Amino acid sequence: MKLLHTSDWHVGKAIRGHSRAGEHAAVLGEICSIAEREAVDLVVVAGDQFETAAPSPESERIVYDTFLRLAEVAPVLALSGNHDNPRRFDAVGPLLRLGRITMATEPRRPDDGGVVELMVGDGTPVKAAMIPFVSQRAIVRADELMSAAAYENAQTYAQRMTNVVAALTAPFDGDSVNLVVAHAFVQGGETGGGERAAHLADEYAIPSVAFGAAASYVALGHLHRPQSVRGATAMHYCGSPLQLDFGEEAQSKQVNIVELEPGLPAKVTPVELSAGRALRTLRGTLAQLATLAESLDSVGSAGGDAADGVAEPTLFSADVGVSEVPGSGPDWLRVRVNEPARAGLANEVRELLGDGVVDVMIDFDGDPASAPRRRRRDGRSPRELFDEFLAEREIVDERLAPAFAELLEEASG
Repeated sequence: MKLLHTSDWHVGKAIRGHSRAGEHAAVLGEICSIAEREAVDLVVVAGDQFETAAPSPESERIVYDTFLRLAEVAPVLALSGNHDNPRRFDAVGPLLRLGRITMATEPRRPDDGGVVELMVGDGTPVKAAMIPFVSQRAIVRADELMSAAAYENAQTYAQRMTNVVAALTAPFDGDSVNLVVAHAFVQGGETGGGERAAHLADEYAIPSVAFGAAASYVALGHLHRPQSVRGATAMHYCGSPLQLDFGEEAQSKQVNIVELEPGLPAKVTPVELSAGRALRTLRGTLAQLATLAESLDSVGSAGGDAADGVAEPTLFSADVGVSEVPGSGPDWLRVRVNEPARAGLANEVRELLGDGVVDVMIDFDGDPASAPRRRRRDGRSPRELFDEFLAEREIVDERLAPAFAELLEEASG
């Protein structure tokens, strides 16, 4: 049999206030196309379908449309993650089941939905242990959280989650393909940069040895960096399908196609995703950034060499035109400007580099004498301080001082 493993869609996540709904729709459509092309027998979605527990109608439409399209190819097994709202999924669970979509929102006993059994492909039996995200407060009693030390609670969480895994994998046998689907932080995994830090601490770590050799494949969600985790069997995070935060900007994104047969090792093949806009960090002086912008305008894509002092990542997705990939376009840019701060600098950067600029910060490493000095405030009026501020930054605009005086009068009156 062949399965597709995806996770951590985070539909609804914006970047500095800019919607990424079009990118999410595009990359999830790409995942559906991969499932169709590969003719998979089962689809596994390992949690965090949504970015927030209260998703917008637009986000719900994107997620549920994707579920239904995937279910046209093969049955879908999905989990709630730490960003999802289990109760919302419970509410629509009966409708999802009509579409061949099984959603697990809390750990259950093997005979009460904790292990999903089904026949796929040419009749291959599958047993899937379903482990949605479990918070510490849900598995460590309140009195222990209040009275025990943090390391003791971490040990308690790890041991009890190990017990959960053991109970759910107990029905595994050699005649079936045995899967574990879990949204969890497994020790040995490397974070991607865009995860919720509070749920990556040691208090939420599960030892990799908890997942024994009886499982044919462990499909993990929660960490955004695609990776395998060393253990007794094949354990993989497939990662998020988009670069969700600037900590992920160096990562390529993928889904895993996994070929499985009872009693044999899993064959895992990553399939790279291309839809969506990349995240890039650029550094340099305003002049260097202007040179880079001109070189990009002249070639219209990712050609040309970066100016000295400017990072090489480009403003456009490499090797394709902006219009060739749905949901793509100019990269989202975080710009670190190597100049002293001055009024209007961020606007100048955006004028140079376009609407993709979502973050501008000063990263000045020049002569400290040329940077604005800290002003002494004692005994000086707000107007004097404002005049000095303008002078330090060589801002010449006759309208500013009268406008400041007017605002000051309104505020004090």
